Amino acid sequence: MIRFVIPAYNEAENLPRLLDDLAPRARALGARVIIVDDGSTDGTGEVAQRHRDDLHLAVVRHERNRGLGTALNSGIRAALGESSDDDAIVTMEADNTSDLDDLPRMIELFEQGYDVVLASVYAPGGAILGIAPWRLWASKAVSGTFRRLGGLEDIKTLSSLYRVYRAGTLRRAAETYGYLLVREPGFAANVELLLKLYNAGAKVAEVPTINDWSRRKGQSKMSLKPTVLAYGRLAAAHLVGRIQPPPISPLSEDE
Repeated sequence: MIRFVIPAYNEAENLPRLLDDLAPRARALGARVIIVDDGSTDGTGEVAQRHRDDLHLAVVRHERNRGLGTALNSGIRAALGESSDDDAIVTMEADNTSDLDDLPRMIELFEQGYDVVLASVYAPGGAILGIAPWRLWASKAVSGTFRRLGGLEDIKTLSSLYRVYRAGTLRRAAETYGYLLVREPGFAANVELLLKLYNAGAKVAEVPTINDWSRRKGQSKMSLKPTVLAYGRLAAAHLVGRIQPPPISPLSEDE
């Protein structure tokens, strides 16, 4: 079974179009949709609830805005609670920038045995449209830096949210890292989670995608300074080995 996990903060303008586009695909796949309302103040949760008749849908609510990484963590754990190890968990944007036409190819690679399949704007054939030049530069810098630091030179885009995960791979990582599975509360969480899964042996592939920002309404939720600081923390954590899976204690082995 497939479960879509969609973090959403103040996306009442964007959710109707997304869920209308997603509904026939989700029904054809027999999929479930989990919306994580991350403390929205614009009625995002209520908008999502209106699509219950069209979708097998659940809404996870945060009382206050806690950040993309925290919302992602909540959604993943909710999906894992009802998933078998070979099920697919698809994370995606709530603002209509994730191209649903890429999903069949992503699922195809998943079914071929890949544990994580990324939608990649920097893979050959991919692109970002309608984005400010500084955001494009920053995104490329993040992917380039962590590709080298993390040994992921063959993967072009590391910061994307639009991905297909194998539930068993996420479950084993959650058991290994515990509550620290997704430590970064903001946008750096996508890179953090990928590094942890890759270091734990996950097979990773990517599919080129076109990310069109003209499809979204409203402003980006990403603040530059906190995001830069978060990536700095993540790079430091990787360099000192905190991204590596923690060792199993001798006590645990004796038990």
